[in-house]
Amino acid sequence: MNRLASRFALLGLVLGVLGLAPAAFAQDSSAPADSNNAPAQPHRVPDPQRQAAHLAKRLGLSDDQTSKLTTILQNRQQQAAAVRSDSSLAPQDRRAKLRSIQQDTNTQINSLLTPDQQKQYAQMKQNMKDRRQNSRGTGGSTDGSSDNDGH
Repeated sequence: MNRLASRFALLGLVLGVLGLAPAAFAQDSSAPADSNNAPAQPHRVPDPQRQAAHLAKRLGLSDDQTSKLTTILQNRQQQAAAVRSDSSLAPQDRRAKLRSIQQDTNTQINSLLTPDQQKQYAQMKQNMKDRRQNSRGTGGSTDGSSDNDGH
């Protein structure tokens, strides 16, 4: 069960990294260069092949679906990296572009899934969103964790 929880955490990281990365990047770029590794790696990006293998197992994907999913996730990673490295973007513009990439990725993923797999995928995403919100709520005050819905 612990392994399942770590897999869900990985999926949550994948889904949340695009929304949270701009804030982390903005904090790193505005901070003094005290830490040597901050500019080189503001956050960890999950491996698209591992993500695809995890989703293939959880959703029961065919080999063809898994291959297409891997391509979609690799493409998303490349696009997101390009946006993150574009220092000319304002943080809110970067965040908007990353959200757009994530939405496009979700649309592509859903297009290759069967209706049953789409339901499972939607449930997985909702579970991750709930876990992220709950973890944010336990880190600080617990009276308004649902007000912050994960920009």
